[in-house]
Amino acid sequence: MGQKGKGRYKHGDSIGTERHSLYSIWKAMRRRCNGINYHEYHRYGGRGITVCNEWNDYINFRDWSLENGWKDGLTIDRIDNNGNYCPHNCRWITLHDNLKKTSRVKITDEQANKIRKRFEEGCSKLAREYGVSRACIWHILNNNCHKGENNVKECS
Repeated sequence: MGQKGKGRYKHGDSIGTERHSLYSIWKAMRRRCNGINYHEYHRYGGRGITVCNEWNDYINFRDWSLENGWKDGLTIDRIDNNGNYCPHNCRWITLHDNLKKTSRVKITDEQANKIRKRFEEGCSKLAREYGVSRACIWHILNNNCHKGENNVKECS
């Protein structure tokens, strides 16, 4: 182990003064679930997503990660998006694959037509009502939304 004050961390998982990238992933995962002031908390801890007790210890998380396919450049993924961060619900995938899984709100053509008729109410109000971004409403109002399968508009 390193010396105190010489860039070593108490978990012993650093290279010189650099933390191992798994440590950063672990900290970010815990911040999403536990940091009530974190800007993305509402998508994780605010929805009841937690980190299992076993993974509150970084070394346990690191060991699981190394035994389950982690390599630099992969991101942690919850298999069940409503489930917790725990060994049986997580895996390592590429950022590209993870971004494809992001939740998308589906707006039907019928809803899009209603939104267009109510354009004077403003993007912010309509976005709150339909649970989508203001940009999504703007795209609908300007007919820029792509049609998905079954005449559904997809907005991120």
